[in-house]
Amino acid sequence: MIATIKQQMLAIFEDCRDLSAAQILNLPEDRFGPHVEALNRLAAREVEDAVVDALIADATLQPAIEKIAGLKQVHGLRLERERAGEVIRSTTPWDILEGFVYYPNYLRLAEMEFTGADLKPNERVVFLGSGPLPLSLISMVRQYGIRGVGIERDPLNAHLSRQVIAALKLGDKIDIILGDHFVLPLSVPCNLVMVGADAIPKSEIFAHLAQTLPDGMKISYRVYEKGLRRLFDRDHVQALPHPLREYRRIRPQPPVNNTSVFVLKGAMHG
Repeated sequence: MIATIKQQMLAIFEDCRDLSAAQILNLPEDRFGPHVEALNRLAAREVEDAVVDALIADATLQPAIEKIAGLKQVHGLRLERERAGEVIRSTTPWDILEGFVYYPNYLRLAEMEFTGADLKPNERVVFLGSGPLPLSLISMVRQYGIRGVGIERDPLNAHLSRQVIAALKLGDKIDIILGDHFVLPLSVPCNLVMVGADAIPKSEIFAHLAQTLPDGMKISYRVYEKGLRRLFDRDHVQALPHPLREYRRIRPQPPVNNTSVFVLKGAMHG
């Protein structure tokens, strides 16, 4: 099995090794789309952890994994920007948003975050790296009455997300700030800081949060714990800096593949 998976990965790498992030984002043709479909089929296979560990440890495969993981991330951004544009232009924006292939995943993730952080309606969450289509915030606002702040460092993504929020008439519930983790902590109170998958570098982000957030603040992030999706976790969280400590994990149920990890700054009381 290891040899077969490695062969498939190397074949994808050979076909896309000269493909740039700009090409994925800007070419009219979805050049990387077929590879994403192949990777999704590969990721859906049942494999033992030992198989994934062996692939991760294979030095000859590392350039392929790094390249493919980067392009896969950029392709996800392309899909979000395309759907954001459709939502903005539509006369029925909620229908367009709910038709997004990953929308059911985000509804389930919102439930995991709301439950895992013991949130209540009207409490505020901050999402670091919210992107052009801030589905995590939108889902939590719509399902649970949460208030949200998205922090996005890319000006185009921030602009698109503001337009999406306006189209969905959620401007009184969600704010989008142009910036990165260094804008935290915010002047307004919040109950949870969510660190997005595309918010990097994780070590620097968590070091900053450990130093600057108030005691008792909750933080969440998402990881892949099982299967071949672990190969594409490019900047996973290492040991948490003091005084951050993990206090809960919620494992995924279909259609979600991410585990939600919850962290507290300071000691847990009660």
